[in-house]
Amino acid sequence: MRPDIKVAFHSDGKIDEIIPDLIEIGVDVLNPLQPEVMDPAAIKREFGKDLAFWGGLGTQTTLPFGSADEVRRTVRDLIATVGAGGGFLIAPTHVVEPEVPWENITAYIEAVESFGCCADSSTF
Repeated sequence: MRPDIKVAFHSDGKIDEIIPDLIEIGVDVLNPLQPEVMDPAAIKREFGKDLAFWGGLGTQTTLPFGSADEVRRTVRDLIATVGAGGGFLIAPTHVVEPEVPWENITAYIEAVESFGCCADSSTF
């Protein structure tokens, strides 16, 4: 084992049932934390002591179809819940598609700057 090497795992979809198996085989980071098919706060509560999370901002829901205010609220809520105690890289869950309004992209960036933290990587 190489504890200095962190392993990130990517899987689309609802994979709640296999998260314990991923932890068992040594996965450190789950990507994406996809709100369209899982509850990010519940996943953090259940597995946050064993995993870090990458994603959280829905690219099939909030980012393309929400208002700029909804994007800001979602980012704030994700940072408060999934980011509590560290181990969270807030990001869109997938590629930001062309139909995403520019206002929502800037709202995401501004919200991360306002509510975010990124200085402590020791919990990652």
